[in-house]
Amino acid sequence: MPTRARTPGQLLRSLRASLHATTYVTVALLVSLAFVLALATLLNYSKFLTTYTELSDRRVALVTAWTRDSIEVLLNLGLELKGLEAAPGILEQAKARYPYIESISLFETASGRILYSTLSDHVGKPTPPAWLAAQAHAPQATWHVDGDDPAVAGIRLDSSFLKGLGGIAIVYSTADAQAKMALMRERLMLTALAVFGAFALLAIILALLATRGMRRTLRGLADALDPSSERPVDARLPEPLRAPIVAFREATTQAEAALAEAERDLAAAEHSRAKEAEPTSAPGVAAGGVP
Repeated sequence: MPTRARTPGQLLRSLRASLHATTYVTVALLVSLAFVLALATLLNYSKFLTTYTELSDRRVALVTAWTRDSIEVLLNLGLELKGLEAAPGILEQAKARYPYIESISLFETASGRILYSTLSDHVGKPTPPAWLAAQAHAPQATWHVDGDDPAVAGIRLDSSFLKGLGGIAIVYSTADAQAKMALMRERLMLTALAVFGAFALLAIILALLATRGMRRTLRGLADALDPSSERPVDARLPEPLRAPIVAFREATTQAEAALAEAERDLAAAEHSRAKEAEPTSAPGVAAGGVP
């Protein structure tokens, strides 16, 4: 019986075929896990971002409302906006309520100038047009100026005699909030990657254990169908499979025997053709070399 040693390519194909089922199961689990982790990470980050932003805005809104109420109490007593001697102290107290406030300014709508500010160099200067436009177009008393950092939030000042007498603008930094959001984003991503790595290892181990019987069966079938194997057909294989496997082995053996015989005949034919092609001495040449 002619036998052939299994080549590295055949061994690799056999191993790859036996691991296909494990690979498919593991990849399906990991893809599902990646989708779930990405969705959970995105939802958690979105929730943190929304909650933290709302808390920061609420803190600024509380300071703004407190400042407005403190100023309007004085205005309702009949005092003029330009003569509020207590205004600078109120602005300083309001600034101390939130550490990320850079400045608080109180401006008059009619003159368009800043009357009081925690930054002395801003007093008497024209109010930024963006503040006046934001307050004029705001549907409510509160308003804000769109921008990244620093942000500007404000509120309209009303008295018992005149609405929109002036306004209060609070300039505050969002750098700390952005840094905390970036830190939380990094932590969530690292945690998700760690969970994915741990679950990937666990999934591979479980998939190998779960498909161990299937891989054993596939290897058994591969060995049974291998014509170079000298082992008999495994008796543990189902009866309907044993007869076709034996027939396959016999047919393969016969085919290999016929192929070997054809190779021998081809080699013999090439050998005889080579002999016929050898040069012979020319006829009519004398022994002495004279024709």
